[in-house]
Amino acid sequence: MSNEIIRVQYAAKPETNVYQQAEGGRPINKILLGTWAGVVKDDGRERVRVITAGPDGWIRRNELRDNPGLKIFFVDVGQGDGMLVETLDKRLLIDGGPNTNLRRYLRGYQYSYILRKNERVRIDTVLVSHFDADHYNGLIALFNDEQFEFGTVYHNGIARFHNLKRERPAGYNTDLGKMDNDLLSTTFSDINDARNMLQAGGLQAMFRRFLEAVVNAHDQGRLDSLSRLTTQQATVPGYEKDKNLSIEVLGPVPKLVGGQVHWPWFGDSSHTRNGHSLVLKLNYSEGGQQGKTVLLGGDLNTEAEAYLIQHYGNSNPFMVDVAKSCHHGSSDFLVEYMDRVKPFATVISSGDNESYAHPRAEAIGCAGKYSRGERPKVFSTELARSINSAGDVLYGMINCRTDGKQIIMAQMKERRTGADIWDSYKI
Repeated sequence: MSNEIIRVQYAAKPETNVYQQAEGGRPINKILLGTWAGVVKDDGRERVRVITAGPDGWIRRNELRDNPGLKIFFVDVGQGDGMLVETLDKRLLIDGGPNTNLRRYLRGYQYSYILRKNERVRIDTVLVSHFDADHYNGLIALFNDEQFEFGTVYHNGIARFHNLKRERPAGYNTDLGKMDNDLLSTTFSDINDARNMLQAGGLQAMFRRFLEAVVNAHDQGRLDSLSRLTTQQATVPGYEKDKNLSIEVLGPVPKLVGGQVHWPWFGDSSHTRNGHSLVLKLNYSEGGQQGKTVLLGGDLNTEAEAYLIQHYGNSNPFMVDVAKSCHHGSSDFLVEYMDRVKPFATVISSGDNESYAHPRAEAIGCAGKYSRGERPKVFSTELARSINSAGDVLYGMINCRTDGKQIIMAQMKERRTGADIWDSYKI
């Protein structure tokens, strides 16, 4: 039988059955909502023959749709954050983790079919929540990979300079730049700013390598632009509220002094750069419906959450269906902020063999307590990780899928049960 694909469709049910025979019987595989299926035979009967990510087989035609919806992959990058977001026509990365796990996942699995054709993988948008190693170091190797090309790279605008004052540019009294009257005035935005900082020197080594990778990719024609993102832009450009996927920018909230961006100082360098993380609210809808929402808050801390609560006052843009836990399940959070988010499900991205004890017991407990669900869901990339009988590490990626009407969250089982490899939940 020919394997020539006559059309591409996507799984329409939370777990869509794949059968060995056109007549049905016991399923041989289950694929999640939004998973790609290449239809290779359609003779008008109840089931069509497909090629899938697992065993090929037959799927009921009414369990396929033409749009994959929104897919978010919370990749297990260890102690850090790294997310891939896909829609029918967009690919986004939000942070890159501390290591090469994200790049290995993209190359070895998600986009291996593109790379095997010796074609470049296009990532339309990259969003760097802030410049701490566990959020952006993994992007450096990806930007240096000539088999990848990128649209705009957005960031929070807070640079990193040498820890030693004598090694920084003149007048910079912190490792984030110049700070006066509890306001950080040093910021940057575009490729020209990146070139100027590289020329001036005095940068933290990892941040220097990041800028070098971005500038080199831009000079090679593989990266379109670099841009600061704050609440001065209501939405991420290209993801406005009339799009299926809209992305609101809820933070960072800068202070404007003489029309120039300044940053409130949150006590020290770490709290300031973490506290001004990008705060993004994703809303996915189809056909003008209300849609489903996901909140990504980087490494917000108590000072930042208090600042955001004060800024938004009586309005509450933070309530969503699914939220990524801030700062890997740290205990540095405000209960009032968690009570405003009040998701049905929370995802914690963290690693083991680290000294922070993430996720903290109180963060897990509060994620459950301050949930809108009667049976709150708390997912963890670290807790989902396991080792099989052969000693292979099974990475603990968490899937979030929605068609705008339903949301499912799923992680792989440690051991397959028949055709079913998924531990999945309707949210």
